[in-house]
Amino acid sequence: MEAAVSGRETTKRMRTAASASAMSNGGEEDTASQVSAGGVVAASSGGVAAATETEGEEMAAAEEEEMAAASAETEEHVQRILLAIDGFTRQVSEMLEAGRALFKNLAADFEDRLCTIHKERVEKWEEDIRELRARDAANEQARALLHNAQAHLLGTVRHE
Repeated sequence: MEAAVSGRETTKRMRTAASASAMSNGGEEDTASQVSAGGVVAASSGGVAAATETEGEEMAAAEEEEMAAASAETEEHVQRILLAIDGFTRQVSEMLEAGRALFKNLAADFEDRLCTIHKERVEKWEEDIRELRARDAANEQARALLHNAQAHLLGTVRHE
């Protein structure tokens, strides 16, 4: 948008310069000036040719100024884009670091919780094993007692 406004201003300056040149040459009617988007095109005869060369030089200088202005605007825009890229890169880097820290903490918490679950389960199974062995020992004692009682009864019955 700014480049278009700058281009219009340059075109207006060229029209003004062409009009002033035509007036200074005595207002000759054979001077035909056309203004185009690219600049002023002047066609004239005789003594006006020298003025046309000067106008051409002025046009070239004006175009160079316009290009320098456009280049400056372009460079400013490029710098803004580069700053945006740097900012975005920093933001992504910070997010990656935060993500790494979060996952590191989550991984440590997960590992701790998994180890705790394992330990609790193993302790429960070990308690089950102790209970089974205690029950088995009690059953063996009861079996031995019953066996002795049976043997005693059988021995008593035989003696009678």
